[in-house]
Amino acid sequence: MVEPSSSNIQLGKWNFHKIKLEDIHIYSEFIKATEYPANLWSSNFAYLWASSQSRLRKILWKIVDDMLVTFGHSYKNSLYLFCLPFGKGTPEKLANVVFKCMKYCYDWNHQENSRTMVRMINHSQLEFLQNFSEFDSLFRLVTLQGIERHLDVKRLVSLAGKDFSNIRNRINKFHRENPDVVIRRYQKSDYDGLIALGKHWNNSAGEKYAVIFDKVYYREIINKCDELKQIILVFQNGNQIIGMSSGGELPTGQAWGSFFKYREGIPGLSELLSVEFVRELNKVNPDIELINVGSDLGAGGLRDYKLKFHPVLNLKRYQIYLK
Repeated sequence: MVEPSSSNIQLGKWNFHKIKLEDIHIYSEFIKATEYPANLWSSNFAYLWASSQSRLRKILWKIVDDMLVTFGHSYKNSLYLFCLPFGKGTPEKLANVVFKCMKYCYDWNHQENSRTMVRMINHSQLEFLQNFSEFDSLFRLVTLQGIERHLDVKRLVSLAGKDFSNIRNRINKFHRENPDVVIRRYQKSDYDGLIALGKHWNNSAGEKYAVIFDKVYYREIINKCDELKQIILVFQNGNQIIGMSSGGELPTGQAWGSFFKYREGIPGLSELLSVEFVRELNKVNPDIELINVGSDLGAGGLRDYKLKFHPVLNLKRYQIYLK
C-alpha cells in the first residue's frame, strides 16, 4: 500500500516523511548528536534533499527508536537505507536500528536481499559499527569502488612546502595569464551561466570520467543554495563564467565540497577553484579542519586530481546487506 500526501507517504504499516527543505533543521539537530563519524559525503542534507528531486528516487525519513533514519524509495518501488541513521546511540543501538529498518525494507521488497541495503557507509563509520560484537553475524559488507578524500583546510589555505609547489606554480601562472578574472560569491543572475557551465563541463572535462552523477542535484543545489546554506564561488572573465566551486559547512563542524566545474584549456583554473573555495570556507569558519571532496571512483583523472591536494583522510566505502 502506498498512500501519498503533501508531506507523508505510507509504505505498508510505516508512515514516512518526504524530505523537504525545512527539514534541514531536524537533520542538523540529529547529526550534531550523532556519536559515530557522520562524515560520509553523500549523507549531508543538501545532497539528500537535492537527490530527492530526481525521478529515479524519493528520499524519505522516519524517527525509529529516537534515531533519524533516511530511506531511499526507488522508482522501481525498492526501499532501502540511504545512509546510516543519525542521532545519539552506541554501536549496539545503531546496529539494532539499522537491522530493524533493513528487516522492514526486506519485507517491503518481497524478501529480495539484493534490493535491501544501506546504500553507502565509509570506513570510519564501519569501524564504529564493528565495535558491536554481533555486527558480523547480522550484516554482510560489499566494498565499493573509489576512495572518499578529505583534505586539510589549513594546509590548502597556506599552500606551504614542497608538497604544494606544483599547485602554487599553476595558480601563479593562471593569475599572470588571466589578470582580469574576478572571483566572487554567486548571485541569482548567475544561474543560467552556471547551468551552461555545467553542460560545457559534462561535454568536455566530464568526458574523462566514466559516470557523471550530478546532473540533477547540480541544478537543484544552485537553485536553492541559500535555503541549503551552500557557498558558491563564481570565477568570471569578462562576461563569461569560466568556473565555479561550491559546498558548505556541516553540522559535524567540518565541510564538504560539492562541485568544482570549469572550462577546459585554462591552465591552473581547476586548482584555483579548490584553493579559493577552501580559503572562503576558512574565512567563514576558521575552526573547520577538513573538507570532504567526495570519492574519486577509482583510477583516472579525478583520482590524480584529488591526490595532488594531499588528502589526509582516505576512506573506503561500503554497502551493507543482511546476512
